[in-house]
This record gives sequence, C-alpha cells and structure tokens, in this order.
Amino acid sequence: MSHFVSKLDDETLRHLVEALDESGQAVSIYDADDNLRYANKTYQSMFLEGYEGPFTFTEILRYGARNGVGVRIDGGDVEALIARTLPRRRSVPRKSFESDLLDGRWFWIDHTILPNGWLLTVAAHITSLKHNEKTLRQAHNAAVHASQTDLLTGLPNRRHILELLDEALAAGATSGSSLCVTMIDIDRFKNINDTHGHDAGDAVLRHFASVSREKLGTHGFIGRMGGEEFLVILPNTSLIDAARLIQQVRQECAGGVPWNGQAARSYSFSAGLVEAQPGDDRSTILNRADRALYTAKRQGRNRTKLGLRQENSADSAGA
Repeated sequence: MSHFVSKLDDETLRHLVEALDESGQAVSIYDADDNLRYANKTYQSMFLEGYEGPFTFTEILRYGARNGVGVRIDGGDVEALIARTLPRRRSVPRKSFESDLLDGRWFWIDHTILPNGWLLTVAAHITSLKHNEKTLRQAHNAAVHASQTDLLTGLPNRRHILELLDEALAAGATSGSSLCVTMIDIDRFKNINDTHGHDAGDAVLRHFASVSREKLGTHGFIGRMGGEEFLVILPNTSLIDAARLIQQVRQECAGGVPWNGQAARSYSFSAGLVEAQPGDDRSTILNRADRALYTAKRQGRNRTKLGLRQENSADSAGA
C-alpha cells in the first residue's frame, strides 16, 4: 500500500481517461446545472455524433430526437420524456436502470450523484444479455403454449379450456353477464375411423376445429376435451345467439371434408347447450351440458339440445 496515492497526478489522470475511452462503457459527467463536462468516446458515439452544442442534458435529448440517435422514446414525444425525467434525475443518490437506443443496443446505466452535486453516469453494454433474455422468454412462452394446446387441432387442450371455463364463470358471476357453454361430440366418429382410417378421423377433427374457430371468431373459445369431444365457451352470449352460432358450425360441417384423396364427405355432431345459472361452478354446468348432449344423441344425433336446470329440455336448431 506504500505506493498507493489518493490524489491523481496528471499522468495517472491521463491514463484513467484513456482507459475510460477504451473500456466500451459509456461514461459521462454532468455538473449541477446539467451541463455536460465529460463524455468518453462511447458516450459521444451514442449521443453526440455531429452535435455542436449546447451541451446540456435536455438539448442533447432534443438533438437525438430530431436526428434519430440516442435513446428510444416511447411515443416519440421528447418533451414529455424531459418533463418526466428531470424531477427524478437527482431524486436519489444512486440508481440503476436499463435503456435501449434507437440503433437497437441496450445499456445498463448507473447514476451516481457526487458530493458536489455533479452526476456521473456509467452505462454498460447489455445487448447480448437482452437478446438471451428475449430468447429465453420466447422459449418459455412456446413451452407454455405447447402445454396448453392440443397437438392435432391446435385448439386449447382439456386442461386449458377448463381453466378458461373457470375464468369465464368467475367473470360472469362478478359482472352478472350471460354465459353459455356447449358440449359437442362428433357423431359416429368411431365408424369414420373404422371405415376410412385414422387419417380420415384426424382430418375431420382438424376440419371441425378450423370451422369452429372461424364461426365463433371473437365470440368465445373452443377446446378439445379429448377424442371427438369439444367444449365451447360463449361469454356475453344469449342462448338464442349461442344456438345460432352452433348451427352455423353444423351447416359448415355438413358441407364435408375430403379425406384419403376422395371427394368431400359430410359429417355431423351432437351438442348440449346450457346457460350459466347463479351458483354454477365447473362441475354443475358441465354436468348439465353433458346431460343435454346425451339427450341429443339419444334422440337421433345431429342436433342441439338445450339443457335447463330442471330435467326437462327443449330442442334448438336441429338439423
């Protein structure tokens, strides 16, 4: 420690400035009035290329906004950014945050208020880390999507559609809005598989999923419960409108789907349609929809039955 010096001589200061220029970090010092007193090469390349002053924090931001350099500004309103930033710029002795530039680079920035009120900023390049973070986030999102999606049809799988049902029931109970639920079963699906092969059965399932997504649009959700059974959730939809939507799907399915290189063959489905009642949960509403579905199948298939809270039921939109 005998050779350590607490004050910088000119030679040491020169070496320090050279090191800061070559470090790759962006270093700047602003005085108490926010005039730029020092900027190393990296900082200059980020904010000051072609700039001739005045070298104040606000004018440097305005220059960047006019010339497409420097920080990316949400909404493009530099004056709004200045108004938000100035009151917080020296609000705490030290703070750290990340910021991205218009050229796509990301930096982790440390702000330190010096004893004389000057502001030291040191920005480290973290673009590669942000890219890794984005890749990990995309991988996570893909994994979540895969865990929620039926591989064959691309629809929500059983677990996910039941989660959506729980959410819809909770939202309906809070808002008091209507909610309709339909259980659907492809008619004589085993015969399709046995007669024409599993490729034909898969073609029917994919076609039904595609038609349903198109006809339901933004009205609600459809998911595959398993095999040839599907669940439709229609928030903010009356029984009459729900029956009309299901009938539109049925009519499209009657147009058929080609399989094994043959002409399009029609198929049908049976449906049990119910409306949520006060106090309904997943179990009670699915039980009523199931009962209505099996009534439709017993009465000849290719029809929709309305399931009421009572045991009686009524026909709707039979084909």
